[in-house]
Amino acid sequence: MRYCILLTALAVLLPCAAPAAAQAPHVYSDAGNIFIDNNGTKTQLTTSEQDVAPVLSPNGAYVVFTRQGRSPTARGYHLGQACTSSPKPDELRRVNVDGSNDTLLLYGRKGDGEEQLCDFRSKQFSSDGQHLFFLSPGWATSGALHVYDMRTRNERFVVPANDFMVLSFCANKYKDDLVVQSRRYFVFGGSYDWYWLYDPTGRKELGPVGAFNNPEAMVKQAHQEWCKP
Repeated sequence: MRYCILLTALAVLLPCAAPAAAQAPHVYSDAGNIFIDNNGTKTQLTTSEQDVAPVLSPNGAYVVFTRQGRSPTARGYHLGQACTSSPKPDELRRVNVDGSNDTLLLYGRKGDGEEQLCDFRSKQFSSDGQHLFFLSPGWATSGALHVYDMRTRNERFVVPANDFMVLSFCANKYKDDLVVQSRRYFVFGGSYDWYWLYDPTGRKELGPVGAFNNPEAMVKQAHQEWCKP
């Protein structure tokens, strides 16, 4: 045990409290504004009262979030809904962690399942921070996975998806691969929802992963099995 010396009339040995472990910065939305909490120091980054679903970049330099175009009381879209542009479209935006440079990345838009954009939910970065993946409403039974390139500022549709996970934390051959939940159909009728593995671009399907009762079970298996060195 370490001891500290307390200098009074007599020197007394007392246990020395270990310094508190530093915690990673945490970003969140409160009353439609984005905040960052860095070891108890809270900084407000936006003031629109329509900002939700923030995610911190891997380098900790900026935050990407959704600015809702609809009423501040709206809870967001269901994955089977059609995106609207009134009264305003949703926006994908970024802001530096000091609150500066609040910048528009993407406007929401109407369109078919692959084309429409809104909500920008479940945002996840690739390990290098270059690619941002997110879900947008798509079809009646499925959402749509999209990716935005932070360098080129290009966006593209990837695959139909209702859930996904970027294996950005993997240190093996699966690093930055995508685990995507999609609905598939049996030849003679009926459907099933399974998770499938794709390469980091989402263009090449690598095979089925299985079914999970909840996202937490998928994350647990990823850490315990898929991402082992």
